[in-house]
Amino acid sequence: MIKIQKNVLNDYLNLGKPRIGLLVVVTAYLGYYLGLRSEGSHMLSLNEWITLFHLVFGMFLSCSGACAFNQVFEIDIDSKMDRTKNRPLPLKRISYKRAYVYALFLFLISTFYLNYFVNTGTAILSCLTYFTYVFVYTPLKKVTTLNTLIGAIPGALPPVGGWFAATESLSSPAWILFGILTCWQIPHFLAIAIIYAEDYKKGGLMMLPSVYPDNKLTGIYMIFFSIALTAVSLGLCFIKGYGVLFACCALILGAIFINSSLRLTRDNTIENAKTVFYYSIAYLPILIFLIILF
Repeated sequence: MIKIQKNVLNDYLNLGKPRIGLLVVVTAYLGYYLGLRSEGSHMLSLNEWITLFHLVFGMFLSCSGACAFNQVFEIDIDSKMDRTKNRPLPLKRISYKRAYVYALFLFLISTFYLNYFVNTGTAILSCLTYFTYVFVYTPLKKVTTLNTLIGAIPGALPPVGGWFAATESLSSPAWILFGILTCWQIPHFLAIAIIYAEDYKKGGLMMLPSVYPDNKLTGIYMIFFSIALTAVSLGLCFIKGYGVLFACCALILGAIFINSSLRLTRDNTIENAKTVFYYSIAYLPILIFLIILF
């Protein structure tokens, strides 16, 4: 009995894609921390820590709801792909109706929670993230190869929500964080799309590597956004006064990212795509650590 209950809980947790939720929590914290720091605070008061808890908990619930709706709307697609066919919905471990109600419940409770315990602006930004992910990005995956660019928007909004939770404003540093997350996501998710190109094709999704298998256009996107990522991260030096040491670290990190994208463009192999993917996973936490450190 206990094992069955544990399996059910795991299924509902996986419906919300907790790894994406972790990324949302970390980037929301980054925006919140930098927002407080911009106002001369360093999270020393109990109230600031309580607000942080409410922020990340509410954001995690909202993200889980959006990801659950994504899986509700893509049951047929997920059932065709090797990468996703073992998810709870394709295997019918959770019914369509229950998953729909669960996703809707998480949306409603997270919106109320953020509005009540954080502020209205953060709740609105959370709703914007939710709707662009579920009702714009998700259907566009079957329509246009631009879906990755559009999908980067909801993925980049959590630090903006964190900043607003701390300052109740949307000043330049919040949009630099938005730019960093936007530019980072493009090469990261395109690398995944190269690795699973055939799988995405089976699912009928319009991913660049599936539509243009020579990956020349994909490579151009990855190089451009790797360069843009480096440039945007350096924007913190001009807006927030980050010094030469931060600039050097950001340049080194960016140069490695650009080089890995160039190597993939020159030699279109799964191994080189995996190199970009794994480096992108390392890049973001290192950059976040440097932003907080400096």
